[in-house]
Amino acid sequence: MISAGQVTAQTTSSLSAEPEVRGIYNWIHSTAHGELTFPYYRDMLDIKLVRSPFAGSPPADAPAPQIRPVSEAVSDPLIWHLTDSEGSRFRNVFMHSANEDFGLELSEFFDIPRNERAVSPYDPGASRIIFHVRDLDEVVSRMQLVNTPVVTLGEQIIDTPLGRSILLRDPDGYLLQLFQASPAAITQANSPEQVIAIDIGLTVADTARSLRFYRDLLGFEVLGSREGSTADLRLNGLEGGSLRQTTTVIPGTEVRVILDEFAVPSDIMPAPRPMQWTIQDVGSPQFQLQVTNLDTLIRQTQEAGYDFLSWDAEPIQRNFGRFVFAKDPDGILVEYVEPRIQP
Repeated sequence: MISAGQVTAQTTSSLSAEPEVRGIYNWIHSTAHGELTFPYYRDMLDIKLVRSPFAGSPPADAPAPQIRPVSEAVSDPLIWHLTDSEGSRFRNVFMHSANEDFGLELSEFFDIPRNERAVSPYDPGASRIIFHVRDLDEVVSRMQLVNTPVVTLGEQIIDTPLGRSILLRDPDGYLLQLFQASPAAITQANSPEQVIAIDIGLTVADTARSLRFYRDLLGFEVLGSREGSTADLRLNGLEGGSLRQTTTVIPGTEVRVILDEFAVPSDIMPAPRPMQWTIQDVGSPQFQLQVTNLDTLIRQTQEAGYDFLSWDAEPIQRNFGRFVFAKDPDGILVEYVEPRIQP
């Protein structure tokens, strides 16, 4: 067990200062098989393996990043404290697309029970990565060659009011939505890679309740809302029901977070089941947000009635800075990261 001094040493926040969200480091989801899941993203979407954003600049002769072997997965009391995973071993896989500023991360836990149920798109607490790609038909053709499960009715790309799209699952059953990027976005892309831009999608039980967390507490900007069409429902595997989509933006970025609120027919199977994530559950969704004045943000989060995953809502200390996990109203994990040196 670690002491409180080990957890909160070198505090840099001020209890009187107003906190801010200033960006996102990674969007994370937990995996069951890092060696299987990363190659899928690499081969299907040209996603690269990279170093941790917290590791600093590598020396010129540093070897290329590699996935840590399972035998070298870490047993770390600080990770147990941060993630409520006492007794576990842990490893992560950092990924990146050249046309995005933030990264993607796979986390994998061992020696601890975990839920491996694949969510339905309409389950509150479900999430998805939304990839806008250069050539949708080519990517889908690649995925069909490896028998990628398709959620969209008819198992084909469909035309939605927002563009041609399809919803699939990665090797863990995690939801991936693909959009054909617009000609303008393709022209403006800095890299010839397949992925042009990435959005994050969250399924929520109550949009107004979620906005009190993301907009009112964390300062996400709301760009607008729309009612989903029949095509949007079919995209998500539904013949009927309704969908309300609200688009928000993470402060300090252009990263869009789409809040999806579904109403589904009463006879839908499987019926909607709200998720209550533990971090080791396969598919467990996790924001990793850059924040300032962490102590004040923790206090404000508690006063607003939200729970924390990290023990006693106490941040851990690493060389880079301090880290703590909160929970949004639907159980999605939101990591506050306060860097030691503010930009």
